Amino acid sequence: MSSSPSLYKQLGLGATSPLSGRHLLFLVLGAGFLVFTIFVVHPNEFRIQSFFSGGGCTRPVPDDAAASRAPLKANSLPHEANTTKDDAARTPADDDVRLLIGIQTLPGKYARRHLLRAVYSLQVEEHPSLVGAVDVRFVFCNVTSPDDAVLVALEIIRYGDIIVLDCAENMDNGKTYTFFSTVARAFSSSNNNDTTRSYDYVMKADDDTYFRLPALVSSLRGASREDAYYGLQMPCDAENFYPFPPFMSGMGYALSWDLVAWVASSELSRRDRVGPEDMWTGRWLNLAGKAKHRYDMAPRMYNYKGSSPDSCFRHGFVPDTIAVHMLKDDARWAETLTYFNATAGLPSSGGLYHLPLPRPAATARP
Repeated sequence: MSSSPSLYKQLGLGATSPLSGRHLLFLVLGAGFLVFTIFVVHPNEFRIQSFFSGGGCTRPVPDDAAASRAPLKANSLPHEANTTKDDAARTPADDDVRLLIGIQTLPGKYARRHLLRAVYSLQVEEHPSLVGAVDVRFVFCNVTSPDDAVLVALEIIRYGDIIVLDCAENMDNGKTYTFFSTVARAFSSSNNNDTTRSYDYVMKADDDTYFRLPALVSSLRGASREDAYYGLQMPCDAENFYPFPPFMSGMGYALSWDLVAWVASSELSRRDRVGPEDMWTGRWLNLAGKAKHRYDMAPRMYNYKGSSPDSCFRHGFVPDTIAVHMLKDDARWAETLTYFNATAGLPSSGGLYHLPLPRPAATARP
């Protein structure tokens, strides 16, 4: 034990330390056991501690210019944080459809957005090929209520699926024009005179329309990617009751990307944007000789029938439906979702879900 005093000195204990060699040996063995426990037996706990102590919870701030050019992520359906690395393997090929759906709504309609997120997230879950093909965003103009500003900010942080346009909230005073123009600027870029785009089609939609996304994407696969106008064409009978027919119903209509870019740059659309938005979109295209490729999706796109008589734009549910419009309340949504078996994937609960059975209805699946 002649080396003990020098060892004590190296440890800063002094030559007269009361520690014996045996005590020191126990200390060394104890420290080794602690290291073994942390790094070998419980490595995950060590990583968690390192995450917090090393500043791993800080969120990088993206460059504003780069963020403005980045395409909206389809895996926001559901939210990006809930996706897996396998999503990249399910992204459609370059020749497949890429569609942005902008659902026009109001800041205070939280319940409707919650419903639509659930409806479309479940469709993406059931049909993984939709990841990378369809992005759904909620669109409204400037938020003026301080309360809504806080709650909408939380939605943006959590879901990342909201576009707030720089305009006064309106339905027929330029909101659709501002939507198309904003999208055209935000999601395209030019490199050596070669313009790239994030989407093949951009769709304006109402928040009372239910889309069956697999049917919608399938129908667009056969459509032209240039000079294309898609929806439920109005008027849909012999009566020519509008001054600038035809146009696609505001329930949901899509323009090919080149037409979206044209709307953003056209003096015609910029100066003539006050009027029924769906009719006025058709008016721009008609006056300019645009949209040579028109796709009328009747009878697969239609209004909810209820107790009203059938018409060329309103009838009962059909199995190959693409979209149902005029779902103004929860009862209509429930009836529609029941017909299309939207709750077919409800898991067994072991007695935790005491729900009434769905109302009997003819059912349809994609």
